[in-house]
Amino acid sequence: MELRNLKTFQVVAECLNFTKAAEKLNFTQPTVTAQIQSLERELNQLLFFRAGRKNHLTPAGKLLKKYTDDLFHIVDEMEAAFLELEKPHGYLKVAAPEYYCINYFPIVVSEFLKTFPDVHINLISCNSDDVLKGVATNTYDLGIIAGEVSKSDINNIILDEEELLLVISKNIFEQDEINHILNTLPFIRFRIGVNFQSVINQYIQQSNFSPRKVIEIGSEEAIKRAVLNGTGYGLLSSNLIKKEIQSGELTPIQLTNQKISFKTSLIYLKKNEEKGVLKSFSDVIESLWTKADTI
Repeated sequence: MELRNLKTFQVVAECLNFTKAAEKLNFTQPTVTAQIQSLERELNQLLFFRAGRKNHLTPAGKLLKKYTDDLFHIVDEMEAAFLELEKPHGYLKVAAPEYYCINYFPIVVSEFLKTFPDVHINLISCNSDDVLKGVATNTYDLGIIAGEVSKSDINNIILDEEELLLVISKNIFEQDEINHILNTLPFIRFRIGVNFQSVINQYIQQSNFSPRKVIEIGSEEAIKRAVLNGTGYGLLSSNLIKKEIQSGELTPIQLTNQKISFKTSLIYLKKNEEKGVLKSFSDVIESLWTKADTI
């Protein structure tokens, strides 16, 4: 059974007039008649009967009308969905901690907009706890967090897993013993984010050290700069400091043989996952995330 014949039948069934249906379809009347007759042969059913000057649907015609209406409603939905997927447009509100906004999103957004220039993206910098709250309340369409979340209404996609390293500036490391450094200089730690704090606490417990002085800062980038300036030592994600370690500006301090790491996750409400623009942006993030800070 061909869709074009079913479409012709649907139009004739709505008009109940072969001439008007032909005009709507831009066909000749004999073409419309031939397509209806083809359907009737396939179904072995009469679809129309004429009473006086009017056409009417037979019981079989009424049944086929119901099915064709349902069928073409699905076809219309399918075409609309693929059109939105192919050329998403609209507005996306995205939230992520400062570190991700600075180091990852420039390349991700740039690459996304090359393909989908009609999407407007509003990028908000905030800590992981606020990102999670915003996604949960639908304030943000999509978010990136340090850690992961397990909630029935939220999709959590793991993007990366990074090692945490305790580091000190090279100059401080070369001038003093490790124990003296740990006992005299402050430990500079991240101030916000429950997931990140729990990982820091895990590291401290496994390393069996108790810093006497602590400075809390709400930015990993600021912690890195403070450590580079010799203010103290800090626990930072390996991706953030890999260039400084390679150049020798920062030196890792190994207090435990156990690797401590944390995950980076992409999150959004499950009820929004069918939105074409969100799915397209999510796909670009997944494909580029681990490459973004190296480009």
